[in-house]
Amino acid sequence: MIKVPEKYDHLKKVYVDTTHVVTELDHPRVYYTIKPEVGYVICGYSNTCFVLKEDADLDTEKMYVYDERERLRLEKQVA
Repeated sequence: MIKVPEKYDHLKKVYVDTTHVVTELDHPRVYYTIKPEVGYVICGYSNTCFVLKEDADLDTEKMYVYDERERLRLEKQVA
C-alpha cells in the first residue's frame, strides 16, 4: 500500500495504474513520472495527488491522461 504523507490528506487523490501521468485542467499540459519508490506525485497546478495502485504496471509506457472537465461532463450525461 502506497503511503501518502498526512500533509497531503486534503488533496484530491487519483489512483493510477502507470507511472506516466498527463494532466491539463485550467493550466498548461504537464507530464509527470511517478517514481515507484515514492509511489505518488502531486500536480503543482491543480494540487491533485496521483497515487500508484498496488497492481500498477511499472514497465508500461502507457500514459494516464487526467481530464477533470471531461470526467465531469460524462458524469452529467449519465445522471
